[in-house]
Amino acid sequence: MLNFNWLADVDIDSAKWIFLILFIFIGALVLFIPSKFIYEGLEKIRWYHNLKIWAIALLAFIFLVYLYF
Repeated sequence: MLNFNWLADVDIDSAKWIFLILFIFIGALVLFIPSKFIYEGLEKIRWYHNLKIWAIALLAFIFLVYLYF
């Protein structure tokens, strides 16, 4: 059985910043994805086919939601 009582001592601000740093870390990992994987199978490459842009945009939105709420 999972017991998360040890998290009771973590204050809200610390938990918030841990998750925000986690989103920044995930965003950094997204930037390391090679472009050949992103554009594989495409004949004509457009700027909106770049999945890095969409992933960073979504992570930024989630980051801002966590930051302000």
